[in-house]
Amino acid sequence: MRLTACLFLAFLPVFLSAQGPTVINKPGNADIIPMSFYCDNWCMIFINGKLVATQSIDFLPHNEITVNILPDYPMTIAVLAKDNADPNTGLEYGNHIGDGGFILKLGDGTVTSAKWKAKAFFIGPLNSDINKPVVQYIPIPPNWFTPEFDDSAWDQATTFTVDEVRPDGTYNAADFNGASFIWSHDLLLDNTLILRYTAQAPKGYVKKWNTVPDLNIKTVYSEAQLATTPQPLLFTANPAGLALGYITRVHNGQTTYEEINQDSAQGTIPLPVDISAADDTVYLTLYGNNPTLASSGTANIGGNVVPLTYAGPQGGTPGLAQFVLPLSGTLAGKGALPVSVTAGGNTSNTVLIAVK
Repeated sequence: MRLTACLFLAFLPVFLSAQGPTVINKPGNADIIPMSFYCDNWCMIFINGKLVATQSIDFLPHNEITVNILPDYPMTIAVLAKDNADPNTGLEYGNHIGDGGFILKLGDGTVTSAKWKAKAFFIGPLNSDINKPVVQYIPIPPNWFTPEFDDSAWDQATTFTVDEVRPDGTYNAADFNGASFIWSHDLLLDNTLILRYTAQAPKGYVKKWNTVPDLNIKTVYSEAQLATTPQPLLFTANPAGLALGYITRVHNGQTTYEEINQDSAQGTIPLPVDISAADDTVYLTLYGNNPTLASSGTANIGGNVVPLTYAGPQGGTPGLAQFVLPLSGTLAGKGALPVSVTAGGNTSNTVLIAVK
């Protein structure tokens, strides 16, 4: 009996520990690390599928940014980087070809290098032709920012010297010891690209916290956009109601993408769409939300009702939907046209586009 009691008392702490509540260990200041980055001209950075940093200045002056992050390994870093370039010509300052460049360093020693992956999605002017500039757009794939996205077929990033990138503004070389400037293979013509890299835990690293946040920032966009409108909502580019979207043109089997608006001294103005070519197939994609889970519907454009070829999630941004409709050549020359969509039995607000 005495032996049994002694054994019970000996194992009592273990028993209580196993049955009691889990000890909560929260992350502290000692667990965070700095992340410094510089991009010519603009970028946003995702880590493990969550947006952690973006540049608040779209163009100039160039600026270095440092933020603190809480690392959770393995850590997939995905960067959407953009050089300043006219969407229709790929040029800047009228007829100049600009250059890009991105560099990053984390407090755990992670740096940009040729080990990163890179792929360009907006290229131009093709062949460096500034007199008759032509650009190429490649659709950005859904979920490019997630750890699960497969970038195995992408090329390795290309490294560039400081002399080639010529960083200025608030760039401080001492903050990037061991890091290299990277881009896709063409520093001059590749205007929009994605860079990806998965960092492993440093040798000897031990995670000290076990808490998981209840805040799911992946749904913030959806919550903000979808909370109050049961019908489809088309986004607008300015207070006058210009549509937010783009054109897809198929000509002789080749697909190109075009803007429908442009910036001017008067603000955002329409960029008229040319639909006069009989051998072109032209589609208008409108951005919005609340497709009401419909995979089809109709659009009313200038009083003409046409079927939607797609109504549903955009795929790359949670909460963002797109509505795709064909543009008939019979609309040529009609100028400003009102457009609305009906999906799931509900009709959206009206937006405006312009055609030649």
